[in-house]
Amino acid sequence: MTFKVSPKENTLLAIEWKGPWWLPCPMFDESVKTVEPGIIEHRSEGVDDWKIVWTLKDPFSDGFPVGHPINTLEDLDRYDPPSPSKSRILEPIFDGVRRVDRKVSLLALDHGWGVFERAWLLLGGMPKLFLWSRLYPDAVDELMDMVVEVKLEVLETVLKEVDFDIVLYGDDWGMEDRLLFSPEWWRRFLKPRHEKLYRAVKNTGAFCYLHSDGKVEVLVPELIDMGVDILNIQRECNDWAKILRGFQGRITLWGGVSARTLDRGTTSQVAVEVEECIKLGRMGGVIMAPGHALKYKSENIEAMRKVWEEKRKYRD
Repeated sequence: MTFKVSPKENTLLAIEWKGPWWLPCPMFDESVKTVEPGIIEHRSEGVDDWKIVWTLKDPFSDGFPVGHPINTLEDLDRYDPPSPSKSRILEPIFDGVRRVDRKVSLLALDHGWGVFERAWLLLGGMPKLFLWSRLYPDAVDELMDMVVEVKLEVLETVLKEVDFDIVLYGDDWGMEDRLLFSPEWWRRFLKPRHEKLYRAVKNTGAFCYLHSDGKVEVLVPELIDMGVDILNIQRECNDWAKILRGFQGRITLWGGVSARTLDRGTTSQVAVEVEECIKLGRMGGVIMAPGHALKYKSENIEAMRKVWEEKRKYRD
C-alpha cells in the first residue's frame, strides 16, 4: 500500500493532530527509530553504571535488581555517580544514527530510567525511599538531584552532537488503580526535577516523551504544562478516550495494545485492542505500540500486525 507521505511525516501529523493518513505504529511502519547513549542503566545479569546488581529471574522479562549501593546516609555521602566518558556516551549514538533514514523515520533518544525509579533502585526499594522521604527529606533531595545532574550531563553531551526529534523518558508512578504515592508527594519530590529534564528537551525543539506504568491520568494536566508531548500510559489503567477528548491537540498517547493481552490473551483479543486504537487515532493523537517493551507470543504480534495492516488507513 502506497501513501503520499512518509512514515515520519505521517507520525508528525498524528503528534500535531493534523489528521494522519494511517495510524502510526513504529513497530511495523518504522516511523520512529530509537538509539541509546553509552551509559548502562540496567543489565540482565551483572552490575550497571549506577552500581546496582541485577540477576535474570524471568527469561520473558529482564534483569531483577538484587544489590543496591546506598544503604545508609554515610553511603550516600560516599557514593560516586556514573561519569562515563564522552566517547563512551556517543559511540552507540553515532552507530545507531548511521542506520536511520531520517527521511523515513523520526529519530528518538532513549534517555533511560527516571528519577523515581533510579532513586529507589539506589536505595533498595520503594518502601525505603518513602521512609527516607519522611525521615531524611534533605537526603532524598540530594539523591534525586544527583540523578537529574547525571541525566542532564548525558543529555547535553548527546544533543551537542546530534539533533533528535524525540527524547524518551520513563518513570513508573502508578498501580493498576491509583498512584504509588500521593499527588502532593509527586509534586514535592518528582515534579520539579522532571520538569528540568523536560525543559532541557523542549529547549532543543524536540518532542518530549514519557512512559509511566499504572494509573497516572490524574497527573496529565500537569505533565502537559511541564512539557510532555507524548505520553506512553497503559490504556487498561487510564481512560484514553477521556484524555484525548479533554486534551485534544495538546497530548499524543503512545501504546494502546496491552502487554497483558499480548502476553496472555488470544489473537482475537489482540485484534479488538488494535481496532480500538485505530478508532481513537483517526484525528491524530495516537501512536500504536505494545504497552510495554517485553517479549510476546509471536502469534499475538502477528495478529497485531495483520489487523493494523488491514484497517490502519484513514485516507487515500
